[in-house]
Amino acid sequence: MSATKEQRVYGCGERVWAGTYKNSQNTLHWHNDCELIYVERGAVDVYVNGETHALGANRAMFIQSELMHRINAQTADTLLKTIIFDYGTIKAFADGISLRSPVLSNSYDIPETYAELMTELTEQKPFYIQAAESAVVRLMVEILRNETTEPTKQRSKADAKLKGLFAKIRDNYADYTLADAAAFMNMNQSYLSRFFTERTGMHFMRYVNGVRVENAIDMLECGDNNVTEVATECGFGTIRNFNRIFKLLTGYSPSALPKGYTFTDAVRFDGAHADPTLFGCELTESSSDKRTSPQT
Repeated sequence: MSATKEQRVYGCGERVWAGTYKNSQNTLHWHNDCELIYVERGAVDVYVNGETHALGANRAMFIQSELMHRINAQTADTLLKTIIFDYGTIKAFADGISLRSPVLSNSYDIPETYAELMTELTEQKPFYIQAAESAVVRLMVEILRNETTEPTKQRSKADAKLKGLFAKIRDNYADYTLADAAAFMNMNQSYLSRFFTERTGMHFMRYVNGVRVENAIDMLECGDNNVTEVATECGFGTIRNFNRIFKLLTGYSPSALPKGYTFTDAVRFDGAHADPTLFGCELTESSSDKRTSPQT
């Protein structure tokens, strides 16, 4: 459930990755990289920069570096082609420029570029890294030429601090309140409540309760804690409140939770890196697969 920073791990020397997701589902997250998504089949809802956009088949979106976003497929058979690349790849000509809308209004050779990247990054012929970056540059030049652009708005201190607030909530979820958050953000509670909802797409307490439920599930699965202990330790106050919120978010009462249940609002961690991908999402193809020898 926690909003997190995703750290893309590329291959040796690479700054570009391509892959296809079936039933793309992920939590609120951000990364330093840029992301191009193209709906090959089905439809997705994308929450980015405080707004939700619906993308149908053959539509595309460019998500700029550092923007908080989440992607949710509308149907389980949705296929989403994704190209992720280091911002440094386009910084020389794109620095200070933003798209007025992340949804691309024109058609571009995204499927063709995706196929080119898959070939370059998996076959790894001489100079494949340069070839992959050149393909991204060509595509982004066409996008910036033909879409409406505007000067990049300087990110507010509040937006930067919001990412620190997510960590505060994660570490103190049991007793963290709107008042605590307002003090951390140096805002009054009413303004923070509106600000938080605009930036994340959910109310503050909905977010906190999601983090609490995520941790409660982990405790229940351990089997060493009874429901009363879990309710108290996770900050729900009363058993009645715990049961109500737990069922609202999971569809089950705590005592009836199926064995091996995966909370689909949850985000799991691998060391220092967060994986925002949710249960039910399948990576069907990746440029990290079926590699030959690395470039020398």
